[in-house]
Amino acid sequence: MSDVLAGPEGAVADAPVSEGSGSLILAGISTAGIAAPAVLLLSLPGLVFVAGFDHLAYGLGLLAGVVLAGLLIAPRMRRAGGATITDALFRRFGRATAILAAIVIVFVVLPMLAVEFTFIGLLAETGLGLPLIVALGGAFVLSAAGATLLTDRAFRWLSVLAYLLLAASLLVPLVLLALKAHGLGVPHFAVPETLTSIATLEEKLVENGLVDFDTFSVHAKPFARLTGLDLFALLVSVVLGVAVLPHLTATLAAGTRRSAIRLSGAWTALFVMLLLLTVPALAAYAKLAIYNAVADGTPLASLPAWLEAPLKAGVAHVHGTSLAMLDAVAKAVGAGVEDPSAIADRLALHAFDLEERWRALAPETQEAVAAAARAITAGQVTAWEAYVSTVLPAAATAAGNEAATLSQAALVIEPAGLLLALPALSGVPGVGAVLFIAGLLVAAIVAVVAQVRGLMTIANIDTDVSRKGRPLLVSILVLAVVALAAGTAMLRPHDLVEIIVASLSLAAAGLFPVLALGLAWRRATAAGAVLAILVGAGVTLYYDIGIQVAPAAFYRTWAPLSNASESAIEEFDALETEASEGESDEAKATALASLETLARGTATRAGLANWLGIDSASGGVFGLPLGLAVLVLVSLLTSRRRARDAQP
Repeated sequence: MSDVLAGPEGAVADAPVSEGSGSLILAGISTAGIAAPAVLLLSLPGLVFVAGFDHLAYGLGLLAGVVLAGLLIAPRMRRAGGATITDALFRRFGRATAILAAIVIVFVVLPMLAVEFTFIGLLAETGLGLPLIVALGGAFVLSAAGATLLTDRAFRWLSVLAYLLLAASLLVPLVLLALKAHGLGVPHFAVPETLTSIATLEEKLVENGLVDFDTFSVHAKPFARLTGLDLFALLVSVVLGVAVLPHLTATLAAGTRRSAIRLSGAWTALFVMLLLLTVPALAAYAKLAIYNAVADGTPLASLPAWLEAPLKAGVAHVHGTSLAMLDAVAKAVGAGVEDPSAIADRLALHAFDLEERWRALAPETQEAVAAAARAITAGQVTAWEAYVSTVLPAAATAAGNEAATLSQAALVIEPAGLLLALPALSGVPGVGAVLFIAGLLVAAIVAVVAQVRGLMTIANIDTDVSRKGRPLLVSILVLAVVALAAGTAMLRPHDLVEIIVASLSLAAAGLFPVLALGLAWRRATAAGAVLAILVGAGVTLYYDIGIQVAPAAFYRTWAPLSNASESAIEEFDALETEASEGESDEAKATALASLETLARGTATRAGLANWLGIDSASGGVFGLPLGLAVLVLVSLLTSRRRARDAQP
């Protein structure tokens, strides 16, 4: 190929892997280690824990996306004469299409990198005690060095290591939890018995009033948290988004023969499937252990030690409080901030969601948190002691939990929170817990390196621009994007999985039509490809950003397409009236904030701003068909350019 960057891109195009069976198996293992964002893969047990069988859709979507990348996208890229997305599109449609695709790739990879860095910071700060800025700085340096200095062969072996670490991070806790529950045996074979035990515990918790039906769902019941339409939209976004990930497709397309590319994709899918087989079992055993602790009436004063790590990271909450909140309030109090509103402003600088959680607390709980913070600042108690002895009693009383015991209603564990709880929950010894976290960090950093290398492939376009200094310039630009992602992670964005899905959704709508249909259909034209990317990506971005940034305005514009209930519409109208006609500016501001929250929705309540009830992150389900339709219609109405250098 005529224009290849030094480093990872050169390895993709000029040094294809050997196509013997042994090499293809090794390539399958290495590709499986980097096929998915580490955040998505490692959050899968937590996702299934939170919502039961419904969230298995994430894993099925990931597996189907890898299969589709190997069977459809990578072979068509190679047939078009390119080993990268942008090069294949340039050869088929020209410079404008390739550049536009490159822009979409940047918008896809940037938030994914920010989420990966956030996850790395979470692990390093909580598990290893490193300051966040040190953790993110180290991750940036390692990822930059790995992306620019590693040879293709070295990175392939590093990816194999990442796969083994990912497997160990899922298998070791699974075996230990199963050993506690059932004794020696193969954990997967005892899952039916475990599900029966979970169902019995669920009935007990419901009968004793220990659940919050806004967050509780029966583990083995389908469509408990997702409707059929929600499930379809999620699967479309994940499957087609994974299928066009630049680092995955470039790795698979490195083969010289399309049959070998498909075989490599099949091996990759097999090894990804082996990882995914542990997910439902691990989620089930973890839920059994946690529900047993809840059913036994564990006092909040004797909070299990396995909750300390996720509470410290702010990815678990008891009655809306966490150690992360207490730590942030202690820093505010130490700086002389005492007023609850002023504390809220300080929390907003620490993390996006802490301010909202602080404002949702009852005044007496806020005062208890502040009192605990003062005691910590004075060196009288540790954070854990202050949290258990001062914060939790007040939070339990405010929530009506007079018994002050752990309940499903009181405990919220986010997907990443279960991962942090696994070492202590499963009984991994202290040194083993550190090794567990270190292994996850290595796997996550390798995943970042893979995405950065994939980002570098967008410059693999055969243009007339002088190439002498281009590899260095491209590397600088890509590293600037990576630095921006690491800087964004300092803001601690939450809803990490939702951000990943939104990125995949954008990739599906913006890239899949031109790669799946455009590269295969001889009648497709450059004009059709350009407009397909613009329309598909544009509609998806509008849907996601519109709902997140201006939900009330989005709902007003598209109210006929919303699935809002009559009661929600009446509540929206009442708040809108209050926001414009309130007795004071403060009342108007409060009503306006409530209006935006109602329209956007919360973790336990769907918002009014939507089309047909589809989540904002899955907006690709609207952009994708429009992109396909535009590609077909415009191509039929415009003339076709001659393809360059296409391989037969």
